[in-house]
Amino acid sequence: MNEERSMGLRLLCILMGTAATVGSAWAFDVVGSQACATCHPAAFRIWKAGKHARSFEVLSTAQSASSRCLTCHSPNASEAGVTCESCHGGGQFYLKRPVMKDRELARLVGLIDPSEKTCRSCHDGATPSLKAFDFQASMAAIDHWTKDRLLRAPSSTP
Repeated sequence: MNEERSMGLRLLCILMGTAATVGSAWAFDVVGSQACATCHPAAFRIWKAGKHARSFEVLSTAQSASSRCLTCHSPNASEAGVTCESCHGGGQFYLKRPVMKDRELARLVGLIDPSEKTCRSCHDGATPSLKAFDFQASMAAIDHWTKDRLLRAPSSTP
């Protein structure tokens, strides 16, 4: 019975997932980083202390009005900065704990495991940066998922 229920839930989520474009967060499916903090408080604190959370703040007044800049510095109109959902996809369909506990199901309904391609959609040759983008070094700098990094997470509450 439990297996039948799980299969039915998966089928329902697959159908729901076809309605959403996997890989991009739409305004209606973004739940906000604070929703992620509920279950992932250490990862949230690490993100909040990092450059992605403050990416909108570094823009000049003119840049903050430019869609070219906002595409990368604040891609989700509902929240400033590069948020959890900027990289992991809109959480509306994978937010609930039962879905998140099933990795395959979460991915079917929109959870993205960011790759080098995901990062390079903003960190590319056209990025006005003084140094070249090093994917491996950059991933280490934003690490918010390994046990070692979680042990070193800032201790303030989300």
